[in-house]
Amino acid sequence: MIVVHMIGNAHIDPIWLWDWQSGADEALATFRSAADRCDEYPEFVFTRGEAWPYQQVEKLDPDLFERIRRLVDQGQWHVTGGQHVQPDANLPTVMGWRRQLLHGRRYFESRFGVRPSVAYNVDSFGHPATLPDILAEEGYVGYIFHRPKRAQMELPSQAFRWRGAGGAEVLGCRIVPGYVTRTHDLYGQVQLAIEAADERVGHAVCFYGVGNHGGGPTRANIEYILENAEAFEGAVLRFSTPQAFFEAVRERIDDLPEVEDELQHTFPGCYSAMHVVKQRQYRNEHLLDRCERFVDAFVTDRDEAASHAERIDRAWEDLLFTQFHDILAGTSIPSAYESVEALQGRARATGEEILYEASRRWARRDLPPHEDHEILVVNTDPEPFAGEVELEPWLDFDAWGARWLSDLEGRPIEFQRLQPEAHMVTSRVLFPVRIDARSATRVLVRTDPRPEWRTSGSEVTATEEALSNEAVRVGLSDTGIASLRAGGNELLGRDGIGLHLRHDSTDTWTFNADRFEEPVAARLEDGRWVVEEGGPLRASVRLEAELGRSWVRWTLSLGRDDPRLRMGIEVNFSERFKLLQLHIDLASSPRRWLCGLAGGDVTRLPGPTEWPVQAWSRLEVGGVALAVVTGDAYSLSLRDDAWRWTLLRSPKMAWGGGRPDVYGGRDQHTDQGWHAFDAIVWPGAPDECGLHTAARQHAQPPLVWDRYEGVPRPPWGDAPPRQLWMEAEERAIRDGRLTHLATAPATGEASYPAPDTDPEER
Repeated sequence: MIVVHMIGNAHIDPIWLWDWQSGADEALATFRSAADRCDEYPEFVFTRGEAWPYQQVEKLDPDLFERIRRLVDQGQWHVTGGQHVQPDANLPTVMGWRRQLLHGRRYFESRFGVRPSVAYNVDSFGHPATLPDILAEEGYVGYIFHRPKRAQMELPSQAFRWRGAGGAEVLGCRIVPGYVTRTHDLYGQVQLAIEAADERVGHAVCFYGVGNHGGGPTRANIEYILENAEAFEGAVLRFSTPQAFFEAVRERIDDLPEVEDELQHTFPGCYSAMHVVKQRQYRNEHLLDRCERFVDAFVTDRDEAASHAERIDRAWEDLLFTQFHDILAGTSIPSAYESVEALQGRARATGEEILYEASRRWARRDLPPHEDHEILVVNTDPEPFAGEVELEPWLDFDAWGARWLSDLEGRPIEFQRLQPEAHMVTSRVLFPVRIDARSATRVLVRTDPRPEWRTSGSEVTATEEALSNEAVRVGLSDTGIASLRAGGNELLGRDGIGLHLRHDSTDTWTFNADRFEEPVAARLEDGRWVVEEGGPLRASVRLEAELGRSWVRWTLSLGRDDPRLRMGIEVNFSERFKLLQLHIDLASSPRRWLCGLAGGDVTRLPGPTEWPVQAWSRLEVGGVALAVVTGDAYSLSLRDDAWRWTLLRSPKMAWGGGRPDVYGGRDQHTDQGWHAFDAIVWPGAPDECGLHTAARQHAQPPLVWDRYEGVPRPPWGDAPPRQLWMEAEERAIRDGRLTHLATAPATGEASYPAPDTDPEER
């Protein structure tokens, strides 16, 4: 006999083909309907997860919220999931996942005294191999989902033991055939659930209820279950909950098959569509994580730390909402993304404010004043940092002149001048630092004579044909990167590394495919590299060209003693029904490759299938490890010797194919406009642990800022440089009052303001 656990539910998308205000309206309507059904049918049990819709009801209809609280106490309303929303499962960071679970469960404990132990993502578009590890670490025992469907991925049974990439395990259950119903008669829904069940386990799960915009189980649904509770041969229908199902299944755990795969191949178009939304989410989650790290390591005052923690919590609430699968996957209507951008922006602003306030209070409290211009560099990471940092020290409109850098003991620090962001009155410098974990270093900007000293390290060079140091040589061509040699080995094939535009006629989701195999429409060609930086610490080259209807700027940088090639790609994307790929032609075909995921990594076999990725991917070419580290690209494939990173896509927005009944020809396409990608191509890359650290430090570099405390300002005393004279100085000189200025030598760069221009006004 199979017990069919009938799960009365109502799927609610806060944002999708509507804005969040409509999502809140549908939550209110659905909760009212479900509460009414509970009152009418004492046997009925309603299941509802995600804290966000409960929060809307609590604010907007307190009386309804109190009804729900009573129903929870009576056992007729089941709280499940313990999440803030049903997130996209692939793109959030491990910190974002932990916060998603922390905030949801904390809310449900505070309002209803329940702590769900079954995670609930019935509509998310694939699930990473590391998710069981994250869930088990947080005390979850089960995970219920719908996608990938049976046509997208075969599973041994409806219920199974899902083992994560890190070895932890939760019970998994795939909903068959779906989580909503369209008819009053539930026969087909029940029959398919029974057929998907494992007879040895003796339990099946069947979801029913109307979905978005108000609904849930209908009276006819409930009465069908009451009338047909024993009408199915070999099965009995029971009003139930996901928790009850997993508790029953757990009694037969030894009969359950084990699944170690990631649950993917759902909608691969969602891995890359709406790039800016994904990029902002990734960067902001790392920003808030860095805030927490700084507070933990440097803020000793309990009240101050508690205040920061409260503000970080509120900022996370914004990002937890924007993790929602139809937001982060890029499948919502254009107008809905205006609010998404605002929420992500509010989280960023909060994170920036906290970092600023906490860091400056720490510096004022813990660091003594110094009679020099200082640069502070703070490493919030749990691992040491070694690399270069950049800053534009504020010099009171003065030219850099003969300034130099030193440590606190007066030892010179080598530096390199760079082009500043503005074209006037600023200077930019790059210099190396080595900082212990959760520590800081102080660098002095000196104006006194610099002592004699010798440079250290090897040479880095840049020409229009190559970029090289002792470890790496990068050959350049008019199509991009022609060669990459490391340790005497050539890592690239004939086509090197290039940018390709590929035809992409699929919809926003890419419903009916798991790969991008349409022909290449255009390749980057006829480019010309120019030298932007020539050392001594770093050399850089730049290429600017047109690709299809788009404009591209490609920058490559190589440090003096560093095998890592920094790659910056900026694109003004103007394509429709095409995708942009970074195409890496390898010297040989790898047999496997590793991809970073939230909280871990997974080993994959090469093939044309498109996969989600987070932060890094690593393979071997001729015995040499080669990795790409980036927080700005989220989709890739590896077919034979072609390693393809999908950067941008341009289907119509929220488009599943076809046209509406009324169509005037107006369309909006995803990913139009300006995009920037920052990546590291790393010959001789370290193992997974080293790559996780590198990716985290790439996303959370050291904090760098000027510190003026105790500095006698301005640095020129009573004799400002000639280029800073204003009308007042000119008049005083003409009247014979400031004779010491009239005889002072002119200094500065020609790009600074003209003598009669007030820098403050400029």
